[in-house]
Amino acid sequence: MLAALAVIETRGAADPLVPPRLLRSRAIGLGNVLMLLAGGCFQVPMWYFLTLYMQDGLGYSALETGLGFLPHTLLTMLVGLQVTPRLMRRADDRVLVAAGSAVAAAGFLWQSAVAADGGGTYAGDVLGPAVLVSVGGGLLNTPLTTTVTAGVAGADAGAASGLLNTAKQVGGAVGLAVLAAATGTHGAAFLAMAVMLGVVAAASRALPARRDAPPPPDVPGRSGQPSAGSRRY
Repeated sequence: MLAALAVIETRGAADPLVPPRLLRSRAIGLGNVLMLLAGGCFQVPMWYFLTLYMQDGLGYSALETGLGFLPHTLLTMLVGLQVTPRLMRRADDRVLVAAGSAVAAAGFLWQSAVAADGGGTYAGDVLGPAVLVSVGGGLLNTPLTTTVTAGVAGADAGAASGLLNTAKQVGGAVGLAVLAAATGTHGAAFLAMAVMLGVVAAASRALPARRDAPPPPDVPGRSGQPSAGSRRY
C-alpha cells in the first residue's frame, strides 16, 4: 500500500498530498527519519515497557504505576517549555538534538540495567533513569521539529508539519511492534531504545542548520518602489 501510494503521489497526482520535492530536502528527509526513531522510543514503547516493569517487577497497581509516571511528564514539560527555548537562542539546534538524544540514551541504558535485575525500588529503578530520559526528551523534540519545519515555504508548511507528526506517530506504533517482537525482556527493550537514540545523536550532525522561511518577493508599488509590506523583510 505504501508503494502504491508513492507511485500515485509521484506520477499520477496533480496535487500530491506529500509533494515529492519535500522529501528531497535533507532537513525534511533526514529529520523525519530521526523523528521516526525518536518516536520509536518516546512515543509509545517507553510507556509500555515501563508500565510492564513497574507492575511485574515492582508489583505496582495500575494507579501506582500511573502516579509513577508523573516525574517523566513533569520533567519533560519543564525542560521542553522553560529550558529548551532559552538554549535554542544560544546553541545550534543540531547540538541540542545530539545532546538530548545522548542524555536520553544514557537514561535508557541505565533503565535497561535495572530492569534486567528486577526486584529493586522505585527511586533506584525508575526515578533515576527517568531524570535522564525526561531531560533528554525535553531537549530533543523542539529543536528537531524546528530544524525540519523552519524554512519551508508557506504552501508546503502544512504538508511538512503533517509529515513530521506522522513520522512520530508511526515511529511509536512500529517501534512498539518491533521491540515487542524482537526483545524478550524489559531490559533488552530499553537497551534497544538506547541504541536507537545513539543513532539519532550521531546522525543529527548531518542535519542542516536551521533555515529561516524564504521571504515573499517584493511587490513594486505605483512608484516602482517596494511596497511597505515588502520592506519589512
